[in-house]
Amino acid sequence: MTEAVEGHVTTEIVMLNPETVRGVSNMTSQEFIAALMSRLGGKNPEETGGFQEAPLAYDAVWALALALNKTVAPLKAKGRRLEDFNYNNHDITSEIYRALNTSSFEGVSGQVVFDAQGSRMAMTLIEQLQGGSYKKIGYYDSSQKNLSWFGNDVWIGAGPPADRTVVIEEYRFLSQKLFAAVSVFAGLGILFGIVCLTFNIYNGNVRYIQNSQPYLNNMTAVGCMMALAAVFPLGIDGHHVHRSQFPVVCQFRLWLLGLGFSLAYGSMFTKIWWVHTLFTKKDEKKEKKKQHLEPWKLYATVGVLLAIDFLSLMIWQIVDPLHITVEKFTKEAPKEDLDVLIQPLLEHCSSEKMNTWLGTRPLFFFFYPLISQSFSLSCFALL
Repeated sequence: MTEAVEGHVTTEIVMLNPETVRGVSNMTSQEFIAALMSRLGGKNPEETGGFQEAPLAYDAVWALALALNKTVAPLKAKGRRLEDFNYNNHDITSEIYRALNTSSFEGVSGQVVFDAQGSRMAMTLIEQLQGGSYKKIGYYDSSQKNLSWFGNDVWIGAGPPADRTVVIEEYRFLSQKLFAAVSVFAGLGILFGIVCLTFNIYNGNVRYIQNSQPYLNNMTAVGCMMALAAVFPLGIDGHHVHRSQFPVVCQFRLWLLGLGFSLAYGSMFTKIWWVHTLFTKKDEKKEKKKQHLEPWKLYATVGVLLAIDFLSLMIWQIVDPLHITVEKFTKEAPKEDLDVLIQPLLEHCSSEKMNTWLGTRPLFFFFYPLISQSFSLSCFALL
């Protein structure tokens, strides 16, 4: 217990003015104690009830006397006297209260001042337990907002303990090793896409390549490369760019991934859908096989669907653009310091109606076959 309480700080009201100042009673605090001791007739002060509070009681009597003295003139102006006081007379009571509330004088306990609620605003003594006994380390005067610090405080450790739990904000970033590893795989995918694109262009005159609609294959490869390239801006966070540049990264992520997926998925599905359309109609099966498949219809279908996706992204960017959002997670307490809490923060891209926009995009790809079929039928009708 002795070890636990060592170094703790305590406060109490200053009951005896530590300064040698002659107050309204024409006595200093030391003279008051000497007069009090002579009245006790040699009794032990520690065994005398109320000895420590005696200066407060003495100044309280002086405060009341001065307040009553100040009320004589105002009451006389109203045709009243202090002798007329009773507990039902609110006029005399309010005058006494007003006089007490405005009292300010130097007493043996220090400066006597009352707050708006009538409480004594006394000086506060600050003490610390050092080596089993209390030592004065400072005074605080609440009326003057003044702190007197002696500088003789002693602490266990590097310094005084924290008066509150310090919350340190700490931004969490993507693991650079993970980002590098995924970037390498994305780069290999892009490199493989370039190889496929080069092979397709170089062998464009081969009949098997021509029959497989090489331009649609090229668009699929380009779309896949765009989607893989979105890995790089997706891994960029506050560790790489300034907060002012983060919204640009957010928009770049959205457009690169959105258009890349639309181009890859759109060209691939258009090719499959047209093959399905040409070879599943029983009545026109033979005729369709003989009919030459005109490439412009396929490109037009992909172009229309890409334009729809482009328009939706443009509306999203204008109406509700992406911006940086800081998300706060549950505070963490480090094991090495009990007075500190870590507030994890994460920066990510968001908009006011993020869920609505993300919900409409899957619907677009869900109805993609219907859009493709409708456009295909329109092309046939035009022909």
